[in-house]
Amino acid sequence: MKQFDIVIVGAGASGISAGLAAAQKGAKVALLEKGDKFGGAGMFGAQGLFAAESQVQKAAGVNYSVKDAYQEIINYTHHSSNARMTKAIVEKSASTIAWMKENGLDTELVTNTQEVHQDHPRTYHQFIDKFNGFKRIVNNFEKAGGVLMTQTTGKKIIQENGKVTGLEVIKDGQQEVIPTKTVILADGGFAGDKEEVNKYLPFDVQDLYSMGERKATGDGLRMLKEAGGVNNYKRIFENHAASVVTGDKNPWNNGSIMTIATLPLFWIDQEGKRFTNEDVVYDFALWGDTTYNAGGHYYILLDQNLVDYLTKNELNWTGSFERTGALLAHKPMAYKVGPMPNLPEELNRLTNGPVWKADTLEDLSKQINVSQDTLVNTVTDYNELVKKGEDTEFYKDSKFMKFPLEKGPFYAIKANSTTLGTVGGGLVNENFEALTKDKKVIPGVYAVGNDASGMFDSSYPTIEGLSNAFAWNSGRIAGEHAADFVRK
Repeated sequence: MKQFDIVIVGAGASGISAGLAAAQKGAKVALLEKGDKFGGAGMFGAQGLFAAESQVQKAAGVNYSVKDAYQEIINYTHHSSNARMTKAIVEKSASTIAWMKENGLDTELVTNTQEVHQDHPRTYHQFIDKFNGFKRIVNNFEKAGGVLMTQTTGKKIIQENGKVTGLEVIKDGQQEVIPTKTVILADGGFAGDKEEVNKYLPFDVQDLYSMGERKATGDGLRMLKEAGGVNNYKRIFENHAASVVTGDKNPWNNGSIMTIATLPLFWIDQEGKRFTNEDVVYDFALWGDTTYNAGGHYYILLDQNLVDYLTKNELNWTGSFERTGALLAHKPMAYKVGPMPNLPEELNRLTNGPVWKADTLEDLSKQINVSQDTLVNTVTDYNELVKKGEDTEFYKDSKFMKFPLEKGPFYAIKANSTTLGTVGGGLVNENFEALTKDKKVIPGVYAVGNDASGMFDSSYPTIEGLSNAFAWNSGRIAGEHAADFVRK
């Protein structure tokens, strides 16, 4: 097998970024991909990334500095982030946008994708011609001498006398060793390993709807531990919104039900109690966190009056995903939903999971296994708040205090905790070099993207595009550092 200076495990955003950066500095790089397609969640899931002080931001008059971004992130995590790493990511972000464009993946600065973030300085750089752009990036990696190996799985980092000498892989069903001086672990965390997920989840794994990369089964984190590193440092779920899981191949075919889930209606937890200000639905990260902390799922309650209203009328509210979709389609905002003529059919078709229907609240409480008295009292209290037009319990905006629950049949729609993947596990420094438990550098071993810990504390960040920016910038930093390392 040919010798490489650097072998990268995983060809998602962080791995591609690391590979291109290292190859352009003259290193001989192999980029491994377990599946038959490169891109990972960074291509198939993400639509853009964060930057501070990019040229397009400056041209648009966006006043949001590296200092502003750094302080916002550090304060959001209550100073539990690695300060040097956070500064390095933010400081690199603008040049990475320009570097990506130079290599074929262009972006456009758009309004922030969530309605609640419109007063925040614009940070979101949306991909232009995303899939072809990724192809051009990989083509430039190969033009710089890099080698892409698909259907190749990393298995074990081989070390001799404290130095990396190779990587054991499985390629086309055969075990091989690729000689190398450096390994960069970039295979996306462990969202695809249900057994491992269950170790870190505070509720039943069946209640977690994962939108993460299925191929990310923790191989890199396992190899990291075997190489002397730490693989369980701040393992975090990227909580993102909530999902009505229908069991259909494409649950979005149930468009009315999905729209219902994006509105600040009336929610109850597994005790039958209201548990949050429902207009948290407009911030995907905070919505995800409140669902996660509610125990993995909650119920949206409707009565027949509300179903009838939504079936026939427009509602002058904004669906929480409306701006995201409008930006991608380059369409104007409607600031309204409905009418939903298919809502009754969808509700009836999905009855007995994830929708339950009953003529009385008492019967509904049995179906969703909550206390009858608690549910009745919760609905009674909420109806009183609606009549007053003021949410004195959790302070939801009064314009959303419009619909009491009074007329049967009543409906409960289950919304599940949703994750975009896992973040963290690997203990690294600001260069993304792997560290031992006592924070000594393991020569020649790096972890990036969702394999790396240090920047995030407990959840998906509210600053738009930051998670994907972490992938691209951590990969680029590690790739450049690793190229310098192998030349020493």
